[in-house]
Amino acid sequence: LNVKPDAINNAIAGEQALFPIQHQGSDQYDVTFRSKSPVSFRIFTWKSNYLEELHIVHPLYKHRVGIHRGFVMLNDVQVDDTGEYEIHIDYYGTELKNRDESTFRMQVFEPVSQPETAILSNCESSSNITLNCSVSNGTNVMIHWEKLSLSGVLNETYDGTLLVIDCVTEEEQHVYRCIAENPISNATSDRVTVSLYSGAKPKGKIQSLMVLVPLGLAVLAVPVPILAYLLCSTFFKGSTMCMRK
Repeated sequence: LNVKPDAINNAIAGEQALFPIQHQGSDQYDVTFRSKSPVSFRIFTWKSNYLEELHIVHPLYKHRVGIHRGFVMLNDVQVDDTGEYEIHIDYYGTELKNRDESTFRMQVFEPVSQPETAILSNCESSSNITLNCSVSNGTNVMIHWEKLSLSGVLNETYDGTLLVIDCVTEEEQHVYRCIAENPISNATSDRVTVSLYSGAKPKGKIQSLMVLVPLGLAVLAVPVPILAYLLCSTFFKGSTMCMRK
């Protein structure tokens, strides 16, 4: 990551951060690299006439910092490295020059892992279907749900890890997926298909539903013996039990 001064720079944990040394002219100079916040302290000092040697290196950074081709290198950045940094340049020459200063803001994030979903209740045992979403890794993770039609068209989005679906007001079958994201990454869960009759199930598993349709007033118009024969033929197909007498 090339860290830019006077800007917010988002870094991925484990990568290398490069802070530019913006010096003027050909005079000799000293570079001081400092942590400004959340805690202020000097990380190291480097003199331009001693190219390979760092001076007064802070113990926590001894094996992680260096100078390379006009950049301060900070290797294997971690979440704890989030903060503000400064580079001070002091010149030594025949001409008096003011100190140069650059300030850098770096935020380090762990990438988010794929979200995992869980079904906490369904329409068989409750008046609501409750879906939960969680991630095992990630820094400053924001989670939301997306509601899609069976053809994949996005209908609505819902913020938060828990999604509660009303079994009564929900009129059609939909597919849901959980999205987890932070400033440097995002990940999507497997899809969850919600059934109003039997809760929710992972996509790809086919579930047979038997829907009993009320016969209404039409039943009253059918003589009882004929109705009995029709019902018997439906549930005991091929049996001699249903032979009409």
